[in-house]
Amino acid sequence: MASPRIFTRNSVRWSGFTLIETIIVLALFLAIAGMGLFVSLDDYRAFHFRNERDVVVSVLQKARSESMANVCFGTNCTGGRTHGVYLGSPGTYVLFQGASYASRDASLDETISARDAAAHLSGAAEIVFAPGSGAGPVARATLTVTDANGKKSDITIEPSGRIWWKN
Repeated sequence: MASPRIFTRNSVRWSGFTLIETIIVLALFLAIAGMGLFVSLDDYRAFHFRNERDVVVSVLQKARSESMANVCFGTNCTGGRTHGVYLGSPGTYVLFQGASYASRDASLDETISARDAAAHLSGAAEIVFAPGSGAGPVARATLTVTDANGKKSDITIEPSGRIWWKN
């Protein structure tokens, strides 16, 4: 049988972390977490910007598809009608039926609210697509979506009705 070990005051070893080691590990952890937060905030802002651009593109595509399909809303409506998008006050897009926004039947409007109030549109105020063909404006039109940080994306509508964008 082994004899029991007896520790004296000088032979006891203490184990654990020193205060300096703990502070260094916490500082490293906080630095990494801070960088992650900074990167995720930029991703969040970029997501909102892309989301706003996608809303504008979707509204334009819906107006074009309704024109191509000869959709006609209203009680006295026969045959196809032109459909378009009016880019009014920042934060609202109006999908309308008619040759222009001024001559439309306002009771048939569909108003879509922007998801990111910081986005601004510049360029043409209304885009109209021809019935049947979905042809766009006579000349190429470009809309620019800009957020509060200066990030830009150009949406182009070709005379053929094709919609494409950069950024």
